Order: sequence, then structure tokens, then C-alpha cells
Amino acid sequence: MKEETMPKSYRVLLGALLIFLVGANMRTAITVVPPILANIQNSFSLPEWFLGSLTTIPLICFGLLSPTVTFFIRHFGILMVTMADLVLLAVGNFVRVYSFTGLLIGTICIGCGIAMLNVLAPTLVSYLFPMRIGTYTGMYVFAMSLSSALSAGFSSVISQWISWQVMMQFISIIPIIAIIVAVMLSISQSSSTSTKHAYQKGQAQTSPWKRPLAWALGGFMGLQSLLFYSILTWLPPILMASGIQQNTAGYLLGLLQITALPFSFIIPRIISEAKRQSTMVLTIAVIFFAGLGSLLLAPVSFWFAVAACILLGLSTNMAFSEAMTLFNLKTRNPNETAAVSGMGQSFGYLLAAVGPMICGWVHGVAGSWDIVIIFLIVVVALMTGVGLLVDHERYVFSD
Repeated sequence: MKEETMPKSYRVLLGALLIFLVGANMRTAITVVPPILANIQNSFSLPEWFLGSLTTIPLICFGLLSPTVTFFIRHFGILMVTMADLVLLAVGNFVRVYSFTGLLIGTICIGCGIAMLNVLAPTLVSYLFPMRIGTYTGMYVFAMSLSSALSAGFSSVISQWISWQVMMQFISIIPIIAIIVAVMLSISQSSSTSTKHAYQKGQAQTSPWKRPLAWALGGFMGLQSLLFYSILTWLPPILMASGIQQNTAGYLLGLLQITALPFSFIIPRIISEAKRQSTMVLTIAVIFFAGLGSLLLAPVSFWFAVAACILLGLSTNMAFSEAMTLFNLKTRNPNETAAVSGMGQSFGYLLAAVGPMICGWVHGVAGSWDIVIIFLIVVVALMTGVGLLVDHERYVFSD
């Protein structure tokens, strides 16, 4: 059984606040960019081809750096690595507004920082609150969803009141606050329960890359990531092809992101308390199928488009919650959680990076968005099949 490392109420408060702030930092620096791409392009005279890389570069960083988190935590401790990543994120936000070179360097820093935070989030939950996995997974999923929706929805409006550069630098305050909380939490830890020592207890006896269950978790993570980023990228063009105006398509994309907020706390708790995951995996699949089916019917009625966005918002959030919660449920200590999460997210985000490109290629060849939607339905079926495999073993690293 995992040891509870934070018996005092103020440590619990600091730990909960840190997990919430880590969640708030996991997407904000990326989702703030698309609505102000035109501002960035005009300021730096950027070519069209480079604009897409502002979201692709972080995804590639996610895939390449996720497996390295285990090494850093093992040598420096969970909280120390968390603080270093938050510093990287704050610096990246601050420097990317000055020039094309600064934009490129800052984007890489942000990609590296968030790549590490993606793995650290479930690891922090496993370390700080091992007996309340569902509750605190829900906390950072909620924070991530809320901050993502707010940054995507209001960055364009705020940039009209103040310059986009000031707005983007202001975002640095979120990681800075998180750093302060992490420092306070680190100081509050007694020497007998240091983060580094606690992490090193119960090292994983073999690589997760050699474990079938880890591959199932990585496959589920990867396919749900491919679905999310493909839908996020191509939903507005799909809606516009159905006869919906550009501004309305943007509002519907915001609706997709906001829809799942009320469920962000609830779903991880349901997942963590379930004896088997097959019911949740099948439920997610049904909602995905309904959402994509409604998207096929969007040309018939505007309300099918609204229904599609609501259902896809719910299903993508549920799939992400399932993937992140499983990293905790299928491991027994923070070391194992970091190792399996690092592997799964590496595989997942590399898939996510190519997903939108595959959809664009399919549309270019077929000349129809319906074929792209059918492709996504096939991906949902594959994700469901992989997800059903997770019940075959209790833990990734079995005795």
C-alpha cells in the first residue's frame, strides 16, 4: 500500500493547490496561440507554413521528452523537477514575444516544460494523494480544461485591450505562482520523507516498454490524443463545409471545450472506483460514435452540429481522464507511475502530432470531410479495442 506522505492539513492544502496549478499550466501556453496567430504573423512577418508549427513543435516535444521524466525525478526529486519545468514554462512565455528567434526558442521551452508536466501531473497525484487518485486527477483535469477554454476564448479579446505581447507575458504569472507553492511544499517536507527518497522506494524492476499492459495504456493514450487533436484542428473547417459561418464555427469549438467542465471532477472518481474499466471504455466509445455521427448529419441541421460539439467535448474529456487515471490505477508507486506515464505519453503525443496531418491528407485525396469523419470513427473503434485490454492485468509491473 502506498504511504500517505502529507498528514498535516496545510500540506494537503499546498499539495492540492500545486496539483490545480500544474493542471492550469498544462495547456494554457498552447491554446492561447491559435486565436492570435494573425497578430503574431503580422508582428514578425512570419510565413504561413511556420504558423502551424507553433502547435506542432510542443506536440513533438511532448512525444520526445516524456520518457526522460523518470530519469530526472530519480536523480533530483519530484518537486525539484516540477519547479524546474515551471521555470522553463515561465521563461518560454516571457521570451517568445520579442522576435522570431525568441518565438522559436520560447515555443521549444514551452513544449519541453509542458511535456514534463504532462508526466509529472499523475506522478504528483500518486506521490501526494495515493489514497484519493480520482479526486485529485479530477482536480488537474478540471484546471486544465478550464484554463484551456478561457485562454482560447478570451486571448483574442484581451489582446485588443492590451498588446498580444503583454497578454502572453502575463500568462507567466501562473507558473510563477505554482513555483512559489512548490517551494513552500518542498520546505514543509521533513527530511525523513523527502521527495527524492519517497520516489526511489519501489523502483520499477523492468522497462515499461517490455510490459504488454503498458503498451495497451500507451495505445489508448495515443489514440485518444490523435482523436482530440485531429478534432480540435479540423472541426471548424468541417463545420464551415456544412454551411456554418466562420465565427459560429469558432463558438462551437469553444462549446466543445467548455462542455466537459462540469464532469471533469466526477469522471476520474468514477473511473478510480470502478472494479473494471470495460464499462467506461465502452461508454466513451458510444458517445464518440454519437458525436461523430452527428457531425456527419451537420449539413442537415445546425442542431446536429451543436449536438456533435457537446458529445465530442464530453467524449474527448472522458477519454483523456480515463487515460490519465489508468496511469495511476495500474501502477503502485510514483516511480512506476512516472515510467508508465512517460512511455504512454511519448507514444501518445507522437501519434497526436501526425493525426491532424493524416486527416488533412485524407481530405486532400478524398475531397470530402465525410471520409475524414469515417476515418476518425475507425480510430475510435481501435481505441476501444485497445482500452478493453487494460482489464486483463491488475498492474503493469506484477510481482
